[in-house]
Amino acid sequence: MWGGFFVTIFLVLSGYGIEESFRKNGLDVYWQKRLEKVVLPFVFFVCAYNCVFSFLFPGVTMHKCLDELLYISPTFWFVFFILKCYAVYWIGTRFMGERLRLFFFVACALICLNIQAPCGHLEAEQSFSFLAGVLLSMNKRHMEVLSKRETRNVILLLLVIGAVFLFLKTIPFLHELKGRIAYNYMLCPFRLSIGLAFIPLFTIFRPARSRLLKIAGKYSLEIYIAHIPFISMIVDARSTAIFFLYSVLAFAIMLIYRNSIENRISIVASLFILINVLFVAKYSVRVSERFAPISTLLAVVFYYVIFTVLSYGQTRMERSIRSKMYILAVCLLALIGMLTIQYAIDPYSIQVDRWSALHFPIQNLLSGIYPYAASTHLGGNASPFPVWQILHIPFYLLGNVGLSFFAAVALFLWSCWKVQGQDKTVVIFMLLCTSIAIWYEVAVRSDLITNFLLLAAIINVVFPHLSQQWVEKHQYWIAFVVGLFLSTRILVLIPIFLLLFPYFIKMTWRKQIAVLFLTFAVFALTFVPYAVWDWHEFYHFHNNPWALQTSQGNLSDFIVFVPLAIFLSINHKGSSYRYFRNTAVMLVAFILITFVHNMYLGENWDLFSSAYDITYFSTAIPFCLLAFIEKIMPDRVLYP
Repeated sequence: MWGGFFVTIFLVLSGYGIEESFRKNGLDVYWQKRLEKVVLPFVFFVCAYNCVFSFLFPGVTMHKCLDELLYISPTFWFVFFILKCYAVYWIGTRFMGERLRLFFFVACALICLNIQAPCGHLEAEQSFSFLAGVLLSMNKRHMEVLSKRETRNVILLLLVIGAVFLFLKTIPFLHELKGRIAYNYMLCPFRLSIGLAFIPLFTIFRPARSRLLKIAGKYSLEIYIAHIPFISMIVDARSTAIFFLYSVLAFAIMLIYRNSIENRISIVASLFILINVLFVAKYSVRVSERFAPISTLLAVVFYYVIFTVLSYGQTRMERSIRSKMYILAVCLLALIGMLTIQYAIDPYSIQVDRWSALHFPIQNLLSGIYPYAASTHLGGNASPFPVWQILHIPFYLLGNVGLSFFAAVALFLWSCWKVQGQDKTVVIFMLLCTSIAIWYEVAVRSDLITNFLLLAAIINVVFPHLSQQWVEKHQYWIAFVVGLFLSTRILVLIPIFLLLFPYFIKMTWRKQIAVLFLTFAVFALTFVPYAVWDWHEFYHFHNNPWALQTSQGNLSDFIVFVPLAIFLSINHKGSSYRYFRNTAVMLVAFILITFVHNMYLGENWDLFSSAYDITYFSTAIPFCLLAFIEKIMPDRVLYP
């Protein structure tokens, strides 16, 4: 029973502290702090916990790890709940006035009170705790003028309210409501009133002078996360001792993150690591469910060492020509290794048909047969967009459409050399060659990463020239190129939108209409030859050009996608680091939200199943690399 009261105290103090911070500093780096202090430590711990404890607990597997991160098995329900509170606070504070945001907070708390989350009553009983902290901060002056007697009266009143609701929920016919929404209306005031009463009572212990309480306050989230998975094992004295042992070990893991990882691994580095480790986790599970956690942990350590060395050894590497030559030699050998693996694997034995979705339509095209009548080697739809087909004709004539990857890498590295300089290019080249996701893409001859390496290269070269005047001067050329890029893959619209939207909204409405019309006209014209060739097949056939690229998304998700994309687009403010970081975040968020929605609709929550193609996450890798390389050097605004 006592745990819920301490959760209330945590939430009240969190709401109070965030409102105080807003009064002094506004919402600067609000989400960056939440990511660094809450999201990333939680993700790190869940992954580390599943890897380290997999041999101690048979039920701990990589699938269990995914269930935790997707909030299917809510052991760590509190982390998800506090993030919801942070999101509600940010939305209300960022977009609403003082009075309206208060109504918004109350409305969200009421919704939470009347919904049963996967964790049962736990979220509902805390629905007003965070809001109570915000209200205390708003009314701080009234709180400070209360006399000791008035404070004692308030504490007594709160304790009485809590006792009344405690008594009510123990009445048999009311207790039978447990599991229903009506039960929330007894739990919420019970938790909130007692928790609020405890806060002034704790001041008797003078927490400002207590070293122990200071440590507990500093590591409060870590302490919660570290002990919560093991509570259920306490059944006797022996198990209690084991519980403390495991909790200390788990807390040590959290301290490792706080002291050795948090300040060394940036958000983009974390995304890069997570994407690559996800590949290790998925395909090592297929080899051995038992040893998959260990291989995943080794991959995490491998990338952690790489990013730590790069973050703190950049200056030394810049001065050492020999070290750069060694790295370049190893990277070139890695490229040769990729090429060797690509040719060593029989493409017809691969259970990924991206290569044949290009090969057979091009084969039809050059043979005078309607391209979209072709199927892949697995019998699936082959519907590559026209410009992407044309760009791959030279590689088809060479006998391997997968060779386009190496051409795209060359162009991407050239753009880095031209814009970022040779030292940064060496680092990007090295990270590209160490990416397990990239090796997978190359092995299966996938063209997905090729598409985004090409796009990232073009954006990288163009970015230093961007300004409102430059964009408007070249608006028609830009619209023409964007239209052609849209005819490679629809997903490229995300990086392009984030790049150009801030300039687009400052144009006159006539220019906006002209640019949009030209962009979509160019995009549509690339399909005209196919429509003229065979209109019936083009428009009606199930294998039409849009058959694959529009089959997995959900239109309702754009309620989330559009506001998020607009925010991330405006947020970069001409900074190269911010743009590349925001693009990587948006691509990952777009794919993750789509997957979660499809999981809900199909009632299939196994991310490692064949229903979900995790290779889409690799689209963020080029932007992660460019953002990371800008992060380890001073951030700058190239053209306001």
